[in-house]
Amino acid sequence: MTALDVTPPSLVRAMTTGALAYVIAWATAFAGTFLSIIGLSLDEDVSWWWLLTGPGQLVAMAFRSPAVGSFDSGDPDFAISGEYSVTAIPMTVLALAVWAIVVLSRRAERRESARSVKGMVSLAVTSAVTFIVIAFVLALVLAPELEEETAYRASQFQLVLFGLPVLAVAALVGRRPLPQWSAFRSIPFAALDAGRAVLAHFVVFTALAIPAAAIYVAVEGDPEAILVMPVALLDVAVYALTLGHLGALSTGGFGFAFGQSTAESDSLWLFGDDAPKIFLLLIVFAALATLAAAVTLRLRNGSAARPASHWVWTPLVFGIAGGLLTFLSTISFGVGGGGGFGGSASFGPASWFLLVLAAWGALAEVVSRTFAGALVGLVPAAWQQRLAGQRPEAVPAAATTAGADVAHAAPSQTPTSLDPRSKKILIGIGALVVVGVVAAIGVSIANSMFYGPEKQAEAYFDALGSGDAGKALDLVRLDYSSEERALLTEDVLEAGDTTISDVSFGDVETSGDVASVKARYTIDGADQTQELMLEKTGSRFGVFDTWKIVDPGLGTIYVSAPGASSLEVNGASIDVEGLDDGATLPAFPGKYEIAPGTDSSLVTYGSESVTIGTDEESLDFEAEPTDALVDEVAKQANAFLDACIQRNEAEPDGCPNQTYWSDLEDVSWKLTSPPTYAVESDYDGGWNFSTSIPGKAMVSATEPGLFDGDADSKYTDEVQIDLSGTVTISGDTATVKVDDSYF
Repeated sequence: MTALDVTPPSLVRAMTTGALAYVIAWATAFAGTFLSIIGLSLDEDVSWWWLLTGPGQLVAMAFRSPAVGSFDSGDPDFAISGEYSVTAIPMTVLALAVWAIVVLSRRAERRESARSVKGMVSLAVTSAVTFIVIAFVLALVLAPELEEETAYRASQFQLVLFGLPVLAVAALVGRRPLPQWSAFRSIPFAALDAGRAVLAHFVVFTALAIPAAAIYVAVEGDPEAILVMPVALLDVAVYALTLGHLGALSTGGFGFAFGQSTAESDSLWLFGDDAPKIFLLLIVFAALATLAAAVTLRLRNGSAARPASHWVWTPLVFGIAGGLLTFLSTISFGVGGGGGFGGSASFGPASWFLLVLAAWGALAEVVSRTFAGALVGLVPAAWQQRLAGQRPEAVPAAATTAGADVAHAAPSQTPTSLDPRSKKILIGIGALVVVGVVAAIGVSIANSMFYGPEKQAEAYFDALGSGDAGKALDLVRLDYSSEERALLTEDVLEAGDTTISDVSFGDVETSGDVASVKARYTIDGADQTQELMLEKTGSRFGVFDTWKIVDPGLGTIYVSAPGASSLEVNGASIDVEGLDDGATLPAFPGKYEIAPGTDSSLVTYGSESVTIGTDEESLDFEAEPTDALVDEVAKQANAFLDACIQRNEAEPDGCPNQTYWSDLEDVSWKLTSPPTYAVESDYDGGWNFSTSIPGKAMVSATEPGLFDGDADSKYTDEVQIDLSGTVTISGDTATVKVDDSYF
């Protein structure tokens, strides 16, 4: 005890302080876990074992100790095992733990003051060690189970590495307020003023953003999520702070498996297509918080002119705060396995958020030097005192270096006021900065609401739905050959009768100059989903983005019509090559009435109707003879047959009427039953004909006696008449050629 310069009662009291501080932190985590379980139980079953084990893990994780677990597939044929870790600081638990250790340490110090600075440090470290030991043991022993025989624990070395110094410093601050430490008094007043302004800024923004977030979640139809919010209350505030101050929330990941690796990243910012428009309200909260910071800076300096050093310290302290919030609110995940795979992912404010917050600090400094004085009167006197706080007493001049900011800012010295000309210049600069910020915000809002990718997609579907083919074609860049663009013409679109309704747009993803928009719509009663790819092609007036649809995600229609040279689509005639073998034609969403065209009135293909969205349709047409063609073929075939019937031969060459008894005399033929003909396509652009019902012919002749002296006899026979051949069509003329190779 002598070496530590403490008494046994004070040491016990310090240990009690650490234990009570842990109880408060655990109770906070317990309340958050309880509400979360209730909220999650509304959608799925959640084990109440988490109510006992979860709080201890949350307290440990609050001090940046990762929750580590292992997994095993349990499949002997495909065994996969490994370890994963999650680092996520529940900042609400962290803040209350630090607050508890400060308050309880202050009470302990009032009951029995430390003998010396050495003793005070010993007691502070004792409280911190007590807290950490309890946190480590409970996180190790009470582990939540995710699956059978699978649990995770946040009892890691980082709990000691991060938690011990944080809690020890907090206990020291509780036992001896910061203004009483010489090291604190040596901090320049400008830095202290900026720190107070940062605190006011964060408190005001959080007070506005948290209720708004709760209302938004409830209105969006997910009220149970409000129950999950308390445990991550400050984390939500930091993410809102990031977006509201025009920063970005970034996600990144890296993975490898079986010798191959991949990396992906994405970001969300206020004017991105993924951000709901209601989030723009966060800018208003940021502006109000900046005014509060500016008023705080003004009150801290009183009526005296602000030294030039504040131009450096205010943005610097704001930037440091941004870096600290980024560090505390970033969530990381890692996984690795013995099978040669692994990866990591993270989510949180982008690394450059500290620069963004530094810029807002500079804006607060500008406002504090310009019109913040007029705002001071709007703040109640009690709140003015809270905002201004109390500066620590200055270090004696002998203890400071010449020209140090501490001596410069001591209460006994009054900074030199700026001359009117300089004051006007500063006011002008401040006005330009404000105008610039407002203009940037306005341009971003206009870009998002009126010139974003989604607006181009809306205009495209409006044009399709209203039949404005010219506008629809202007909005897209069609990277198709001239043959493939057969259906993508103004004539085809204008001739259609398409009804597109219930158009809505969902996921909008932007990466640099490329964006994708997912559209949902109904066409002729059928639901469709379509993804459009857009590319930023430049800007309008050098300010507003211009987007072009480079891939509208069109469906296709495969058309096969041997012998056809054109198509009639919705009444419009278009030339299409390759119909013999089939042609694949991209098509805008719509309903199409398609009929292959021919230059002959003797042939028809019929027509088919098809509704196309993003799918693929196939139409196989077969040429059919018209009645006129069948009649013409019958006419020419019968003429050929008539010529054969007129021949007085038993086996006329090249004719189907043959008796197969050649030694006959006085032969005559009579067609007793004419044949019926069928005409068919040969599926290669040509035509064939044949008898579908054979005809009959009667032959009459004199059959000479078999031997000399035998009398002649009368011969009659009825034979079957079959004809077949080809038909050549040229325009409206058909030419029949009988195949006589079998006669």
